[in-house]
Amino acid sequence: MVKNQLAGDLNIVALSAAQATSTGKLADSAKIARNASTIIMLLDKSQEEIERDGPECGNKKAVVAYNRNGPQSSSGEWIDMQFDGDHILYEQAKQQHIPIIPY
Repeated sequence: MVKNQLAGDLNIVALSAAQATSTGKLADSAKIARNASTIIMLLDKSQEEIERDGPECGNKKAVVAYNRNGPQSSSGEWIDMQFDGDHILYEQAKQQHIPIIPY
């Protein structure tokens, strides 16, 4: 309803969220994927990833798990994010230096 009747009729972007289980799966994931243009997973970085990337590259990562408008994230590829739990705020952090391979 949000995608087709609200966002579609008003020609605006709609953002929705779903909570994953402890194993990282989404309930009704087939239904969500069928109705979403892009699915992005916001995940905790491991302590090893934080140490390797540096604290300026944030404590979370955004992984494009499904995208009907373009490519998904490759293995080991993500957008660095900084999460401030005191203010429930996500901000894009300084990005790792990953070489971009053209198509």
